[in-house]
Amino acid sequence: MPGSESVMGRAWGITGGIASGKTTVAQMIQNRGFLVIDADQIARQIVEPKTPGWQQVVKQFGPQILQADQQLNRQLLGQLVFSDPQQLAQLNQITQPLIRQELLQQITSAQRSNHLVFFEIPLLFEYHYQTYLNGVVLVDLPRKVQLKRLKKRNHLTQREAQRRISAQISRTARRHLASKIITNTGDYAMLSSKVNQLLRNLTS
Repeated sequence: MPGSESVMGRAWGITGGIASGKTTVAQMIQNRGFLVIDADQIARQIVEPKTPGWQQVVKQFGPQILQADQQLNRQLLGQLVFSDPQQLAQLNQITQPLIRQELLQQITSAQRSNHLVFFEIPLLFEYHYQTYLNGVVLVDLPRKVQLKRLKKRNHLTQREAQRRISAQISRTARRHLASKIITNTGDYAMLSSKVNQLLRNLTS
């Protein structure tokens, strides 16, 4: 299937609310031979110890957010910023320009290639990446199901989970902006079937 693209390079986004299953969809696509670039991986790279991003984050939040190996303590940092919108905004002001620079370079490269490339970007619509992409696949599910999955996955209280969901763009807005929607309310086999149909549509 990856060799069947009939148009010059295309860059498609994959996104969805937290705990929607977008990473599972991205892995399924990758397992079918397509290149998937993970914005979260880029986000980790730009705050590796001693990088300019790491230095700015430590300066802003203090050395207490570091582990013994100098890596960021992501759990502690997450608790800190998701309980205080101002601190979340400060973290995003540091990291998002660095992530954006790298992502836009890779999106441009994908569009110049002969391949269909996917970009898994959690905050895709919040930071308007759809402007640079050929289309966006939204992995969607009802808020009630999302809340249940997030609490179980991240061991969060109801209030903590609601805060994290509320920190993102609304489900209604995501659905309005998406090019294609995969509803993830079934089992793994059903989701896999929907991914196969998506790829057939994109490569036909």
